[in-house]
Amino acid sequence: MSNFLKREKPRGEKQSVRLLTFNTWGLKFISKHRRERLQAIADELANPTTPDNDYDIIALQEIWCEEDWEYLSHVCRKRYRYRRSFKSGIITGPGLAILSKIPIVETFLYRFPINGRSSAFFRGDWYVGKSIAVTMFQSHDEGSLPIALLNSHMHAPYGHGDASYSCHRACQAWDFAKLVRMLKKAGYAVMQVGDLNSKPESLPYKIFTVEGGLTDSWNVLHRDRLIPNEDIAKLTVEDQIKLAGVTCNSRLNTWRKERAMSEACRLDYALIDANNITPVKAEVKFTHLLPHPLLCSYSDHFAYNVEVLVNSVDELVTPEPNHNLEDRETVYKELLAEIKGYRTYTIPFQAAWRKASFIFALLIVIGMHIGIIFVANIAGWLSIIFLLITTLVIIAGMLNGMIWYFGVRSESRALQEVQMEVEDAYTHVRQYTNPRNVAPSSRNSKYIPRVQVEEEPLTE
Repeated sequence: MSNFLKREKPRGEKQSVRLLTFNTWGLKFISKHRRERLQAIADELANPTTPDNDYDIIALQEIWCEEDWEYLSHVCRKRYRYRRSFKSGIITGPGLAILSKIPIVETFLYRFPINGRSSAFFRGDWYVGKSIAVTMFQSHDEGSLPIALLNSHMHAPYGHGDASYSCHRACQAWDFAKLVRMLKKAGYAVMQVGDLNSKPESLPYKIFTVEGGLTDSWNVLHRDRLIPNEDIAKLTVEDQIKLAGVTCNSRLNTWRKERAMSEACRLDYALIDANNITPVKAEVKFTHLLPHPLLCSYSDHFAYNVEVLVNSVDELVTPEPNHNLEDRETVYKELLAEIKGYRTYTIPFQAAWRKASFIFALLIVIGMHIGIIFVANIAGWLSIIFLLITTLVIIAGMLNGMIWYFGVRSESRALQEVQMEVEDAYTHVRQYTNPRNVAPSSRNSKYIPRVQVEEEPLTE
């Protein structure tokens, strides 16, 4: 912590905290120049050239190779005494890591129960165990509130329709909001950071800000000149970064230089509890290129840096239990509609064809076993081919059967649980916004059950 406390400040003023969040694009075998880029990032973090590039807390995403983390941890050990990488998943961990000058008091990892499909092995989100890495820090300044940092890399969108995974990200945002609300009630100054794969004003973003009660630090500092999403494409590539805070799909990024101007967006955030945290400066970082001979961007994302002031313990503002009721009701209805659509169309389709594939494979195997008797009499080598085909069909059928029985059914139940949680919250809010729509017997009950009397449908 000594490095942190050495920063000079006027007597009586609060000590600010400088935070950086950065998706490093550390996919093994897929990310180009991964080792060289990650080492360059580590070197720059360990040896900042200017005070503005010296951070107190660094939240990293896509640190998926152990050798990259070992290099980062080794190079940064003097400047950042407190370091932590998080583990989960089958193939590798969630890729989340923390470097800090402020002592870490406690950490835990919350793994998303809804996180892609096991059948999408070529995407990998399910296999790496996408999670929320929660880190609680010691008070960085005398009398200040302790910071609780939630770092995550949410499920990516891979296309339109079913490939967008919009329902998965919305459910992940719901889990985020619950953790945020609990930590705020516990007296922490809460910050949510990372590559959240959600554009401003998307449903997950609304859940973060309305249900979680967080505020976009970039918006706070640029409230007088906010750029709507639809107007970002009209800006120059430089202004997209400077004025709109674009961190992804910028043409200034060598890995995204072929992208359309309309694809530039902001996916990397530092969302804050604005009642207890005040942002004073925000900037997009790591926009420059690596030196010769690489001459490429450090990652396919740019980093986001924010400097904040944290309230003292005496200035703690606790969240109001019934804030933004009408906005929350709107968000609940939108989230329920998203879940209902997924459970109505995608889940039955996935279950039906996986189950059908399993049954069809079983019938083929039975037929092949019968047919091998006749084939063996024609030519011995044909029986070997029949056995090989039978083996492949058995493997394919078993995989589809297990995906149906364990994967799709588990995903359906997890979605149903989120739906019931949202319905509970919806009912609770409705008793304040429109009491006549709540069953009289439940209005004075300690536990408000899911909607019993409802004049309007829960979903639209």
